[in-house]
Amino acid sequence: MNIAILVMAAGHSRRFRQSGQGNKLAAIMQGKPVLQHTLDNVRDSGLDCYIVARPEDRQLHELMSKERIVRCSSEGLGESIAAGVNATADYDGWLITLADMPFIQPSSYRAVSEALRNSRSVRAQVDGIQGHPVGFQRSFYSQLCALQGDKGARELLNADAVTFVDLTDRGCITDIDTIEDMTRANQAEC
Repeated sequence: MNIAILVMAAGHSRRFRQSGQGNKLAAIMQGKPVLQHTLDNVRDSGLDCYIVARPEDRQLHELMSKERIVRCSSEGLGESIAAGVNATADYDGWLITLADMPFIQPSSYRAVSEALRNSRSVRAQVDGIQGHPVGFQRSFYSQLCALQGDKGARELLNADAVTFVDLTDRGCITDIDTIEDMTRANQAEC
């Protein structure tokens, strides 16, 4: 089964920008941009990777030198997922992850990918908390391509008998949304 990771990076970073800090994905965390941490872990998973990003985010495009970029002027996560899946129609399945989740370990991507080989839809969970990545087999192609709005694929996961992949990787449930999240991440490095 040929599976691609779709990294969702087309958001507006509204909460982070409200603090006057710009795009959270370009913010420096533990010595490099948040997006760079995410991409390093995705690359190390060994799976094919595509980044869904806004056309105007040229600063982020520079970090994506090894990945294929799907340009999308998205108004919500659903549209970003639809654009990514539509651009990768030759795959048998997709793992969807968020660019602002820089701590997901490569082994977690591989574990969820492996589970997707035997289940129509899968989702990482840590200590009973649902997280990312999530995965869908090809049978969801049309539904994924039709997504709109900001709820992402949540309704598809809720309507299907999703297989949860129990992991210990807290990166699967940790994101960077605010300057406080960034401060905590930088303090954790010490």
